[in-house]
Formats: sequence, C-alpha cells, structure tokens
Amino acid sequence: MADAEIENKEELAGLYDLAIPIGMPLSVIQDLVDNFELEPVRRNAKVGLIDGDTEEREILVLRGDLETVKAAEKYMFEALDSRVARWDKNERSDRYKEAYEKNADKRRQMVKERIAERGDQSGDLI
Repeated sequence: MADAEIENKEELAGLYDLAIPIGMPLSVIQDLVDNFELEPVRRNAKVGLIDGDTEEREILVLRGDLETVKAAEKYMFEALDSRVARWDKNERSDRYKEAYEKNADKRRQMVKERIAERGDQSGDLI
C-alpha cells in the first residue's frame, strides 16, 4: 500500500460517514452540521440505479464519531418525516379550499337569484 493511503486510513480511524440521501432539505443538512458538529465531505460511493445497476458517484457524507453519526442519522430521518407530514397536511391548501367552498355557496346563490330575476324579466318580454 502507498504511504499516502496508509496515512489516510490512520486519519480516518474511528470516524464514520453518514450518507445524505438525494433530496434531503438543505435546512436539515445545515442542522446536522451545526447541531452535531459533523464535517461535510464529498466522497465517491457506489450508488444503486433504477434499473438495478450501480455506478460510482460523488455523494455528500457527514463525518464524525460513531455515537454522533448514529444520533445525527436518527435526527435526520425524524426531521424528514416531520417535513413530509407538514407537506402532506398542507394546511394552507386546506384553508384556501375552505374559503373557496364558502364563497362558492355565496356565488351559487347569487347565480340562482340572477337566473330568477332574468326569468321574471324574460316573462315580461314575451
């Protein structure tokens, strides 16, 4: 083995990598770096593709000791679940839908009244 490889392995002894999944919100990654004091590192890794093949790509990992990496992994997936739940809940959309439906009833009533008025007026014209 080359001397550089041996030195690199010695520097990495006791350190573990937490691979960051594609699509992880940047705010969650920033929280992981700040709260757990992990070092963001790019490294090459084999990545599974949709067709079942794999290819080597550069990925983002957060590096630290095993205990910290495990705690960060737990936090990362809990934060992601929380975000997905908020996106699924979509409170803003529900409020708009409720307001639309409330106003739709008023609009329907107005249309019925106008039709009734026109019906009365058209009877006068005949």
